[in-house]
Order: sequence, then structure tokens, then C-alpha cells
Amino acid sequence: HRLSANSAGGAKTVLVEPTVNHNLNSGVEKLPMKESVISVQLPGNVDTEAVTWSTFTHTGGRLVLPESGVLLTVPEGAIQKGQVEELYMAVCRDDKDRPRLAEHQTILSPVILVGPPSVQLLKPVILSFQHCANMRQGGWVLSIFKSESPIDEPPYWRRVVVLGHETINSPIYTQLDPNQCHVMTEFLNRYTLIGESVTGGRALKIYRLAAFAPAMPPSMDYSIRVYVVEDTMDALDGVIQVEKKLGGRLLDKPKQIPFQDGGNNLCLTIEELNPGWRSKLAANYQEIPFRHIWSGNQNNLHCSFSLELMDRSVSKIACKIQVYQKAILSNRQTLLINCNLKEVSCSSNSCVSTLLPPSHPLIFVMLPSYIKAQLCMLLDPPNVRGNDWRMLAQALTVDRYINFFATKSSPTEHILDLWEARHREDSAVTDLMNILRVMGRMDAAAVLEKDNGSWL
Repeated sequence: HRLSANSAGGAKTVLVEPTVNHNLNSGVEKLPMKESVISVQLPGNVDTEAVTWSTFTHTGGRLVLPESGVLLTVPEGAIQKGQVEELYMAVCRDDKDRPRLAEHQTILSPVILVGPPSVQLLKPVILSFQHCANMRQGGWVLSIFKSESPIDEPPYWRRVVVLGHETINSPIYTQLDPNQCHVMTEFLNRYTLIGESVTGGRALKIYRLAAFAPAMPPSMDYSIRVYVVEDTMDALDGVIQVEKKLGGRLLDKPKQIPFQDGGNNLCLTIEELNPGWRSKLAANYQEIPFRHIWSGNQNNLHCSFSLELMDRSVSKIACKIQVYQKAILSNRQTLLINCNLKEVSCSSNSCVSTLLPPSHPLIFVMLPSYIKAQLCMLLDPPNVRGNDWRMLAQALTVDRYINFFATKSSPTEHILDLWEARHREDSAVTDLMNILRVMGRMDAAAVLEKDNGSWL
């Protein structure tokens, strides 16, 4: 597995190249699943585009699904010295893989499978993924659901923990950031994030709208498909993969729309259709029932507008699709469609690449083991001033349930493992050094500064 590493003294910034993982979407996608060594341990309905695996030793490493925004961080020391383990990670996009939820509950993240479950870990790995709960407004009760069912059987889901109600017996720690969720766990299974409104509240969830139509010019009929999916990279990538198979093209940049709990349906209207076209709907208006959206039972929920070409001399289609939540005027969005039908049809993939933000190399920061060991030696012992690991957890905003770290033999080590999974910016090590200085721990800051002086 090739890694391009920019090592500056101690902290290594590692750029993941496409070959870092055995990713079925890069290099071997033509191979049938049965020819792959790892495929015997994966469900048959897993998308080949959403699977990755690699071998790991005591030194740890990462599994990445860049298109899905999903990352598994295996810290150094999670796997026993002298052992080699092959780990895999997949996003499960089949509707049957989703939990069947109560009426008031909603799914907020992809369903992620990590394994094999037989691997015995010595410390937690960190599973990182996007979520679509609007945390600024609050009003959520959030839970991690887990399935331990054999991967070739339909999953039986159970709630592992409710965030904010952890105890020292809780098997996982969940760090919830504005758009990311990080789960620290020693058990490799299926995981997902589920939410519901607090009693008497109306939580807000963010969806993404994406409009597709056939890439080939139509003869007479033209169907615009408007998808309403969770606002995560994986949900959008799942739609793109479906549309690639249908030969669809993306008509406008996917757009966010807030959607509030409380029972109000989602309304879609098609307006300002250019001359030469006629809507085949009796009314240019559709509604998607609230429960169909909030339940999250369907991965690629969409509705279609069927149009008829009345004038064959017309070479383009232009219209607006207004989308809004009934009775909530602030929750609205507009898709602008202006498509030249005479253009050389582009594949969904190339159209998408022009309308989505450019992908950048994934940057990871890893502290070498000897640096971590020195920091742990300095910060693990509690002191009177309190500027030990407890203040570090507070400064890094991972102190929501601090007893999780308190029960570990080295709280600092686990805090730094989570820090590595959360922070992917160039300035991460400099920021950590400044935090240690503000804490009054010049000795700990000096450990980083001494090792990285020339780089910083």
C-alpha cells in the first residue's frame, strides 16, 4: 500500500493515494466479488464502490472511503504486537440494511459496516462519518445503534447508547461535532446514528436535493427525477451511482434544504417551463408525505416530473423546481434547470464532477509513538492545578463524558487518538501546541516544539 508521507521530525502528514486501501472502486473494479479474498466476509449486496480493506499491524493506520466521507482510524497499539489483521469497511446502502425505526425516529448517518467482528482489539478504534442533524438549533435526542448480526443475515439493531446518558459501563464513546460523528469502540460491527426530537421539541434535519434526467436527448417524453436524501457525502454518492447505471445527468448543483419534525409534508412544484414543453401532471405540484422522508426507510427517495415535448424545434429545457416544507416558509429551496438537449450528452459522472466541489487529497496527522508516550507521561498524572489530561479534554471539547477517558490506563493516549481522527488540517500540531501553552503546560508544548522546530 503506497503512502506519500510528509514527515517533519515527529508529526507525519500522510496523503492517502488511491492505492492505500484495497478499494474495489480503484484498480480492481472489474474483478467479480467472488475473486476477492475479503469478499467471502462481506454481504453480497454491498456496493463495490463503497468497500475498502487493508492489512494492519501494531502500528495502526486508516481505512478511507473518500466518496462516502467515512474513515476508520486504527490507533497504534489497537492490534497486538506480532499480529497482522485484515480489516474491512463498507457502507450499506440497501434499504434492508437500515434500522426499522419508530415513527418519531430518523436516521442521521450512513449505515457503516466494519469488521471482521472476530478481531480482538486492545484499545478502541475510531469510526468517523458525517451526520445531517442540525446541531445549531438543538432539540435532538441522539443514539448510536449497532447490529451484531452475521453479515450475511438481515441486521437486528439495538440502541447501544443515548448521548448524554452514558455510564462507565457504556461500551463506546461518541464525539459529536457539527457535521461529523466519531465513535470510539473496541467492537467491529454495523453502526449508525439515530435521532428523535426532545419531548415537545421539533428537531431540524438537513437534506440534499439533486435533480437528474436522461443524458440522451429525448424523443417526446422527458422525466426529471428529484431526489431527497440525507445531507451526507455517502447519500449523494449513492444517488450518483444509481444514476450512472440509468445514464442520468445532474441538472443543477445539489442543494441543501432544512426539514423539521412535526408532520408537515414536503412540496415540490415545477414552474416557468419554457415554451414547447408541457407537464404531464394534472397539476404542476407534488407532495411527499412527512413520514416517508423522516423515517429514512428509503435510501434514494425521489419523485418524478414527466414532461412532454410539444415542439420538436425546441432544443433546450428550462424551468424552476421549488421545494418547500408545507406551512414552514423558511424551509425552502429552488433548483434551477437550464439544459441544452443538443449538447453531446455527458455521463452522470462527468456532469457531477463539474458541479460538485473538487476533491482534495485527504490529510492525516499522526503523532509518533515516542511523542505520545512523553505527552502521556506528563499529562496523565493528576495535579492540583488541574491542567492535566482533564484540561486537555476540555480544551479539545471531548469532555462531554470524561469518565470514558478516566477509566483508561492512559487517558491522554485515548484523547490523542481521538484528536488524530478529528483533526485533518495542516495546522493541527501547531494548534495542539498552542493549547498546551494556554493550559500552562510549557513542558508538554516543548515536546512537540523540540521535535518539530524546523518544520514549524
